[in-house]
Amino acid sequence: MHSELLKLPVYGMNCAACATHLETALNALSGITCEVNFALERAQINFKPDQKDQATLNDILCLLEKKGYQTDTETLTFEVSGWNCSSCSARTEKAFNKHPFTFNVRSNFASQKIQLQCIQGSIQKAQISTLSQQCGYVLTRLLKQNNKQQQALKLKKQKAENTKKQYYLIFALLLSAPFMINMLLMSLNKTDLLLSPWLAVFLATITQFFIGARFYKGAYHSLKNGAANMDVLICLGTSAAYFYSLYLLLSGIEHALYFESSSLVITLVTLGKYLESHAKKNTSNAITALMALRPDTASVKKGKKFVDVDIDDVQIGDIVQIRIAEKVPVDGIVIEGQSYLDESLLTGESKPLFKDKNKHVIAGSLNADGVLLIKTLNVGEGTRLNRIIALVEQAQMSKAPILQVVDKISAIFVPVVLLISIVTFCAWYFISGDFEQALLSSIAVLVIACPCALGLATPTAVLVGTGLAARNGILIKDIKTLQQAHKISTIVFDKTGTLTQGEGTITKVHSENAAPNAMLSQLLALQQGSQHPIAHAIKQYAQKNQIEASLVKNIKAVHGEGLYAQLIDPKDSPFIAGNLKMMHRFNVEIPQKLAINDLDSVVYLAVNEQFLGYICINDALRKTSIEAIRALQKRQLNTVLLSGDKQSVVQAIAKELQINAAFSELSPQQKLEKLIELQRGNVVAMLGDGVNDAPALAQADISIAMGTGSDAAKETASITLMRNDPRLVAVAIDISKATWIKINQNLFWAFIFNSLAIPAAAFGYLSPALAGAAMALSSITVLSNSLLLNKMKIKELT
Repeated sequence: MHSELLKLPVYGMNCAACATHLETALNALSGITCEVNFALERAQINFKPDQKDQATLNDILCLLEKKGYQTDTETLTFEVSGWNCSSCSARTEKAFNKHPFTFNVRSNFASQKIQLQCIQGSIQKAQISTLSQQCGYVLTRLLKQNNKQQQALKLKKQKAENTKKQYYLIFALLLSAPFMINMLLMSLNKTDLLLSPWLAVFLATITQFFIGARFYKGAYHSLKNGAANMDVLICLGTSAAYFYSLYLLLSGIEHALYFESSSLVITLVTLGKYLESHAKKNTSNAITALMALRPDTASVKKGKKFVDVDIDDVQIGDIVQIRIAEKVPVDGIVIEGQSYLDESLLTGESKPLFKDKNKHVIAGSLNADGVLLIKTLNVGEGTRLNRIIALVEQAQMSKAPILQVVDKISAIFVPVVLLISIVTFCAWYFISGDFEQALLSSIAVLVIACPCALGLATPTAVLVGTGLAARNGILIKDIKTLQQAHKISTIVFDKTGTLTQGEGTITKVHSENAAPNAMLSQLLALQQGSQHPIAHAIKQYAQKNQIEASLVKNIKAVHGEGLYAQLIDPKDSPFIAGNLKMMHRFNVEIPQKLAINDLDSVVYLAVNEQFLGYICINDALRKTSIEAIRALQKRQLNTVLLSGDKQSVVQAIAKELQINAAFSELSPQQKLEKLIELQRGNVVAMLGDGVNDAPALAQADISIAMGTGSDAAKETASITLMRNDPRLVAVAIDISKATWIKINQNLFWAFIFNSLAIPAAAFGYLSPALAGAAMALSSITVLSNSLLLNKMKIKELT
């Protein structure tokens, strides 16, 4: 089934002794032998066959991490053909989890995908093919870059599969139509017009073994792998009705045949599966729409001409021309031209955004009315579009804690139903002596019970919910976040760049012991590598006033306070810039009376412990901040502001926005401590940009990163807002709540359906044909209920 030898790259070994110690530790794990080569930086691991309690790849990776070493892993995603119910996906997941070269295997029945992690290059195509064949399904590798060619092949394959299903369904309906007419004639007592028994067996045989072949195939592979799924139930039920009817016919008893039961059940289940596949396709429309935004080609400058090249051949630094009505192929910065770009499918922003020189553009946005030249900053997987797709897919592949319970129920569901069916048959036969009623009731139990609705309940709601969030500029990292977001009781805000625009303007420059431009030149030198909004304001002011940066060295930051460095001229003089805490740290005395506006943030400057002056920066509130706070308070949420800025600024903002509590002049460590205090008895979310608030963001139950936040913050955040609008926090909470309501509704329906339908079938209230129709309806109901999430009116949420 698989190779027993795994070659594992190991990084971080400093000497041969490191390799020896690691080898000893790995060999201590159960069921493996290992050799570690320091020169090659590689561990060669042999998995002993048929070893009980054998160490898994996850155990090996945990040991490596504990010892401080790294390796190369990769995530592979496969599209699966042939899954008919959630137990199929669970069985495939279980099989892949047993493979020693894989870990963290996750399947999603709703999206028909399975995702696994492995050592880079360790899983070969042949191994996947062998393993998938043993499970009875076809797996197709999805490449990381979802280009148009791959998408076109996928759509072509889906179209061919849908056409095949359509033909099967039409054929099944034609074969079953005479049985439907027969049932109608029987209800009208027109027995002279009834279908010939031999014509009935002919039609039923084709339906049973041609249309129903996929159920037999699925049942075979399921039983071969030591499990039982929906296909087993359908095959047992319809086969019992078919072969019993055939026995009666061959015995000369023609008045009580049940060929219509077997044929109609297969037809109705086929119809249900066809409708289900169409509904499931609609649950992943968000991903499909995002993938469609990536163009095939880009117009790249080659010498003095622009040449259309394949999108995968564009390099960082290339000059790309964006013509009118074209989609932007890469992330970049405008170097020439101006236009309006539509980013609605990427950020949820409904209005086109104006772009001119030095403005950033993102791949997938649509150019409306002007020609732009942009310099490429990100390509391929590095573009924001591909990162959005990856995050949405990651969220959709994740599993909710409640799914662990559902999976356990699904695993025993079919055996329990088989037992109920046997008990039903025995009870009817031994109590009433009516063999035919016993048979029909037991068949109805087999047919009506299906784990599909149970398996679809959670993943379909998650698919639609995360897609809805993505269309509105909200990226939810995983289902755990989706589950927890609606439980939030307290929202903590950072100030700068979150509630304010993060694009401050310098309102005053005051110098006492230095020329203003010289002082600003030194300050500019300190800010060159900073992403803080204050640094942005200083850089803009310097550019406007043509101020060049001085030469400095050894720049160091004191988080939440400021920066310091050594000036080249005067030689090695310490230059300090920051708030009052920073000045006190370096024993700089600040004059008592300074003409500073209470609403301005202040940066004090000093050299050699001598006060030089200060600059005042005003950072205006976002226009949407007050609406965001009102929306959250309307939902009975407590709002808190944590800031490192001075008290007068923080209190003024808190008063204007009517925030419940505000804390000022906090260092990153103090923000963390305050957040831990707020978490006592509360579920706390924090909205920030990752600058000076990274520890608090990491501590929050749910961390929310702004679109302009640091890359690290967006990478680790539970939720990322793709546009800088704090109102989206309320939208995210409402989508979370609505999704979780749908999940609970779906699970309630699935449990109630089986709880009521199985007894009804057992007591003889449902015929096998009605049972088949009800079973198909149960899955379609769950899917339709999940799709209703798309009807949410987002504008009314805020």
